[in-house]
Amino acid sequence: MKNIVANDSLVLLPGQVISVTSENAQLMRVDCGRVWVTMNDDFDDHWLFGGDSLLLGPARHVVIEADKEFSRVDFLPSPQTDTDALAFASVSVSVEDGLTT
Repeated sequence: MKNIVANDSLVLLPGQVISVTSENAQLMRVDCGRVWVTMNDDFDDHWLFGGDSLLLGPARHVVIEADKEFSRVDFLPSPQTDTDALAFASVSVSVEDGLTT
C-alpha cells in the first residue's frame, strides 16, 4: 500500500490497480483517463473521469484501478472550509447508477 501526501500524482497504465492511504484528507482529482475507486467505510464504488474529483477522508484505504486507458490521478490538499468543500464537491457516478463499459 502506498502512502500518499498532498501534491502526489499517480500514473496508471490500463488495468493497473494500486492501493493507497493517507494520514490527512486529500482531494483526489483525475487529470486524464477513467478510474474506478473504492474505499473502506464507503458502500459506493465510484467511476471518475478526467476533471472529476473525490474527497478522501483521512486514514482511508483506497483502491484505484485505471480502466482501459492511461490515467493520471493527482492528490491535492483537502479544502479547509465548508465553503471550499462545496466549491470542490466530488463528482462521481455510483455503480448502482447503471454505468456500462
